[in-house]
Amino acid sequence: MEQGSVLATSARVDRYGPVLVVIGGLPGSGKTTLLRRLLAQGVPGVAGLDSEFVADEFRRAGVGLPYRVLRPWVHLVHRRRVLRAVRWGDPVVVLTDPWTSDRWRAAVLRAAAVAGRRLHVVHLDADPELAAHGQSARGRVLSERAMRRHVERSSRVRAAPGQDVLVVDRQGSDHLHLADILGVDAHPDAAGS
Repeated sequence: MEQGSVLATSARVDRYGPVLVVIGGLPGSGKTTLLRRLLAQGVPGVAGLDSEFVADEFRRAGVGLPYRVLRPWVHLVHRRRVLRAVRWGDPVVVLTDPWTSDRWRAAVLRAAAVAGRRLHVVHLDADPELAAHGQSARGRVLSERAMRRHVERSSRVRAAPGQDVLVVDRQGSDHLHLADILGVDAHPDAAGS
């Protein structure tokens, strides 16, 4: 990627204003993979937040507890970071979250409203079997009951009034750029833009 194209896209991102992008979908649907790919595009002014990043920090710090024990602490740290970043962070904050918890969604939306952030939701449309395979691949499998709750609530998220929701399947997400989500005129890899 050419340096000029990154700077051109960054200028467009800044002009777009403060934005919150939520990458939603079932656990194991590919949210973290998409976030990592978007962050690898190297656009300045973009922060990515994922609970898996926090879990990785715990592991790097030498915390050897099983994830089921660490999970409440990971989510506490992650949620504090999310609310802080949404309120006072970079111009573009990209959050991965199943987006199926009414209370958590309301808290994030309140923080975004206070910060004047526009909301974009990208919903990764993966069937439960594909998502379960993704969970197995990462080594964090949800109970059947928890997964069933996510599946039941997931359809409501896509139909939420007042939300700009882009629904893509896993293959479609492989070709998604930050510019596609934000509605910016050029992709980060468009030379001379």
